Amino acid sequence: MTRNVSRFAEEVSYRLSPRVKVEVYPDARLFRDREVLNAVHSGKVEMAVPGTWNLEPYMPELNLFLLPLLYGKSVAENHQLSDGTIGRRIQQRMESLYEIRVLGKWMDLGHAHVFTLSKPITRLEDFKGLRIRVAGGKANELRFSILGAYSFTIPWPELVERLRSQLVDGILTTYETIRSAELWNHGIRYAFEDNQYFPMYIPIIQKKFWEELTEEERTDIRNLWDAQAEKQRQEALEAQMQAKEMFIQNKGKVFEPGKSERDKIRKALMISQPDLIRQLKIDRELVEQAEKELEP
Repeated sequence: MTRNVSRFAEEVSYRLSPRVKVEVYPDARLFRDREVLNAVHSGKVEMAVPGTWNLEPYMPELNLFLLPLLYGKSVAENHQLSDGTIGRRIQQRMESLYEIRVLGKWMDLGHAHVFTLSKPITRLEDFKGLRIRVAGGKANELRFSILGAYSFTIPWPELVERLRSQLVDGILTTYETIRSAELWNHGIRYAFEDNQYFPMYIPIIQKKFWEELTEEERTDIRNLWDAQAEKQRQEALEAQMQAKEMFIQNKGKVFEPGKSERDKIRKALMISQPDLIRQLKIDRELVEQAEKELEP
């Protein structure tokens, strides 16, 4: 994703020079992930591309993508919602609450799965009692509780030591994250590839800065962003596939549940979906609309 944002920055700087120059600060160099929305809102930076998991505390509607409704769903089905009416409604609410504008299409991280150390997961019952590290979010905590597991939010710098000490049994993440940190060298051996959820990145830009641009400049920026977003989505998919192959090459074992097992897990989760909607403060009408859009 950073590479595509950098390409976008170069193209905008070239196209709109000397009036607009874009500088990129990756890896939370300026602000912590959870601080980014307020940084854009307050004008400390003009633009950011935070992950949906970092925006959930401010935008409960984004927890929609963590509901059992979307468990096991494909990339295309997630895009169907984020690119359609559901995504536009969420964006409009973000814009009205935080004096920002959503620039265009969301970029992809890729499906998150559960990776474990010594105990492989092959079915619903195998989740019981496991201690799973998550990146954060009430939705993740509640979902694993329903599955019979325990979830913990552990800062990334502390994760390797926790894995080595076997203070956790597994981690909810993507193949690409496993590859980038070479977590197979720290005990991760098994993957349960069930498409737990599909994290994405949302491009936000400060409203005041946006309104100071001409209409022609805004159109150029939107078009340049969407072009990079389309490229990034394909590159993200390829990166996840390559990372999976590398995981296997490093003696990782992958278990892909069949349709019956996925349906079994989704059914177990769906029983608690009404309670999840209430606890996560998601608009019920928004959920109903998403259900209709995902109907065959």
